[in-house]
Amino acid sequence: MTSPGRLAALLGAGGIAVHLALAGEHLGHAPAALAALAVLALVCLPCGLQLWRRPSDRAAWVSLLALSGLMMLLHLGMRPQGAMLVTVLAVPAAQVLLGALVLIRLRPRSAVPDRSPV
Repeated sequence: MTSPGRLAALLGAGGIAVHLALAGEHLGHAPAALAALAVLALVCLPCGLQLWRRPSDRAAWVSLLALSGLMMLLHLGMRPQGAMLVTVLAVPAAQVLLGALVLIRLRPRSAVPDRSPV
């Protein structure tokens, strides 16, 4: 079974592939779009690599949540509708959900209130 960290890394790799494919479509006629898509693809790389190597790295999960939330806002800024809305939000939404669940599980023990009887 794939660990949540590796699953998140694989989702990120899928997002990277899509951004790079879209960047290729703008090659030669829209250099600003090409550069923006390439940068967006590369932003995901360090976090994905860290989650692949160390799936329980809390800092990597926090980065994943921040980047996925930002990606959702950027995608919503494109004002997608219908099936495109689902398509552009699928990966970041899955990563946010996965990241939130993992961070809840990884929270430090000191953050859990002591429920032992006094």
